[in-house]
Amino acid sequence: MPLNGFIYARGPYETDERVAVSAFSKGDILMLDSNSSLSRANPYGAQANFAIALADSTQAINGKSVVLIPKPDTEFWAPVNSAMTAGRESGISFNPANGRYFLDGSTTTVRAVVVKGTDEVDQSVRSQVLCKLIYHDGNLVL
Repeated sequence: MPLNGFIYARGPYETDERVAVSAFSKGDILMLDSNSSLSRANPYGAQANFAIALADSTQAINGKSVVLIPKPDTEFWAPVNSAMTAGRESGISFNPANGRYFLDGSTTTVRAVVVKGTDEVDQSVRSQVLCKLIYHDGNLVL
């Protein structure tokens, strides 16, 4: 089973319910719009007030989806497309062909730091690392 998007691993967080105004999948980075709605975040620009989808938008109940709002020490499992070591800062890319986010080493996108690299994580099922999203004052950092 492939790892798609960012999956909660450990650390502090809050949850919230929001109206889904666009299609998204579990693990996607979402913008928390000012009108209390959700839309998939663009990894190529800093995003204010973001969250991680805990389910697909098609699984909304009464038109609302539950999201995870991370804190600075929240850690996630994230897919990667190359070997990465702990402490490495990496960009997050979005593949429009399959609609998924992954860490790829880009220097022009939203950033994450690797907590446990590919050499410290079982890679027998999928390529993944443990990471934290980097943000400042509520904005994801480029």
